[in-house]
Amino acid sequence: MTNETLDSVYEELKQLRDEIGLKLHLGGMDLRDQWGELESEWKTWTHQLAQELDAGAEDVETKIREAGGDDLRKVEIKTKLAISKLQKGFKEVADKLNEERQ
Repeated sequence: MTNETLDSVYEELKQLRDEIGLKLHLGGMDLRDQWGELESEWKTWTHQLAQELDAGAEDVETKIREAGGDDLRKVEIKTKLAISKLQKGFKEVADKLNEERQ
């Protein structure tokens, strides 16, 4: 996984997370439990990523861009699994919210 790929996936997940959070705030209260679990996973993933890249949570985006070589390979497998799980969960919640609006 390249720095650009990780940065792109991080930004995609972050944007999707923000959009879902807003929709949940405006309606869809029945999905709050599922959202709470995803939020916990998001915080765990970003915290672990920050630790692996030796950054503070607020510096994750910068560190992703600066990381390379061994640092990036250390987290690649764990990151791919976490990304996959978060993408699936975020998209599931977004789909349910869209179904409620119809």
